[in-house]
Amino acid sequence: MKNIIILNLTRMGDLIQSTALFKKIKLTYPESRVKLLISNEFAEIAPFLPYVDEIKPIDFTGLSELLKANNFEFNSEVLRALNAMFDGILNVNYDLAVNLSHDEFSVYFLYMLNALKNIGISVTREGTVVSNDEMIAYIFSAVKNRKVSVLNLVDIYERTLRIKRGGNKIHVNSIYLDIKKMDGEHKELEVLKKYGIEGNDTVISFAIGASTELKKWRYDYFAELAKMLLSGNPKIKVVLLGANYDVKAGGYIETSVADERLINLTGKTSVSDLVYVVRRSNLLITHDTGTMHIGVAAGTKLIVIYTGNVGFLETGPYAENRLLVVPDIGCFPCDFNLKCLNPVCRELIKPEYIYDMSLMVLEKESGYSEKLSKYKNTGIIPYLSRFDSKEFIDFFPAVKIKLNFKDLKLKILKLALEHYYEGDFWNIDENEIELFLDCFEGIEYNLSLDAGEELKSAESLISLCERGMSETKKMINLAIHDPFNSKKIEEYTGNIKSIDFELKYLSSVYDDLSLFNQIHVINQNSSVSYDLFGLAVDSLKSYSRYKLQLNIFKKVSLIFLDKIKNHKHYKPEDLI
Repeated sequence: MKNIIILNLTRMGDLIQSTALFKKIKLTYPESRVKLLISNEFAEIAPFLPYVDEIKPIDFTGLSELLKANNFEFNSEVLRALNAMFDGILNVNYDLAVNLSHDEFSVYFLYMLNALKNIGISVTREGTVVSNDEMIAYIFSAVKNRKVSVLNLVDIYERTLRIKRGGNKIHVNSIYLDIKKMDGEHKELEVLKKYGIEGNDTVISFAIGASTELKKWRYDYFAELAKMLLSGNPKIKVVLLGANYDVKAGGYIETSVADERLINLTGKTSVSDLVYVVRRSNLLITHDTGTMHIGVAAGTKLIVIYTGNVGFLETGPYAENRLLVVPDIGCFPCDFNLKCLNPVCRELIKPEYIYDMSLMVLEKESGYSEKLSKYKNTGIIPYLSRFDSKEFIDFFPAVKIKLNFKDLKLKILKLALEHYYEGDFWNIDENEIELFLDCFEGIEYNLSLDAGEELKSAESLISLCERGMSETKKMINLAIHDPFNSKKIEEYTGNIKSIDFELKYLSSVYDDLSLFNQIHVINQNSSVSYDLFGLAVDSLKSYSRYKLQLNIFKKVSLIFLDKIKNHKHYKPEDLI
């Protein structure tokens, strides 16, 4: 692997989360030359991205409109536009090409390149969106149903390249920024001095922005928190961080606090200045944003506030012992298509809670659980991050709460997917299950009954997969012995379509089972064969994978239910 190209056209935070993969490539292929294509919109973060040799920002202005006007068909007009955009890129022979994007036009990227090996979403000659990588198939399925998006984006990106050494899988469990890649420490000190940040200051930064209003904490709460912090310690300076669209909110907070130790930098910093300020901060209080990922990569202490439609399992901070605060409300996180008229979740996280937690995090590096226990039944749930035994990031509640069906399902799904993608199908780590159950005190009513009903649906899906495997085996036999028997081909094809129809509608009752089905659909569409035998073999593989995923899910579910029955925190009558 000498010549590698990566496409990631998503947000700044996603680019930072890609750095684990960049390092893994360099560790595996140290002599490789890695070229990274990013959106011109995020070119400012490029100098801080390590483990790549060349970064090329691409200006996509007008391309999306052109594609929509052509109904996303790969015609000559689109080809000319893409050739001009990727000038000097398409005529290179690559050993590996990776597409980490999943938007409308990035799917053409792998199709156009001349690469020996491709990873990511692409298109067939007929225009069908396909995936040649199981992790990418997962993320493309998960974005369609964010409620069951349980694997962190860093873990997904990092595992698109599967490497073993000495029989053990290699994983990179960090994200990175090369702070000194710019102008060194001297430039950093100049920037901090320009903004009034001195060497002996205790700097607490507020990243007040977010991509949607529902993800934002209340601005008056930020103002109240700033007043508490500034009145409690004369060495503290509060810095407001945000983009141009946060200037109005920054002005409101600045006016409300009216203290010269509050430094309002909303709309004033370049990306490089933002990186320097976040790295210098003793604590960053933030939403789930690109600034949060800068904080993780810079090693800054964090408190992350979650509201609205953001799922912390998917994009939470990729480092151990980071503190997350989420509302204790059944509808969180809300659906991405929902327009909430009563965002109660933003009210529940009180400024006095974040003030107490701020003092705790400033004082200690770890061991927060005991102090966080006082937030039981307060309307919030603090979570702490940790890496599990499969080296995936995970988030555990730091207060004892009742285990509900939703949380149980998400944990079962996460463990099942981890064991599947790590190739450790049946050696389920029961210690992880015990650790999870220890975080709770009893279960909500009917949990076992609900879990049992879902298991019945999983069993039915497994039976359908077996029927699908049987039909595809008949098709393989037909392809070998009687490939021109159109009547039999029509019969078997009709049977397979009928099975896929049943799979789709039976799985739709449960979000997690629906995720498995969507992955199966992508796998079915991703066949690269054009003859009967090849198509049948690819279809057999897809049903086999689907069945395997369901069986792992079933095994994890049964172990969970057995553990609950025998766990010290749960009563037998809870299971009735």
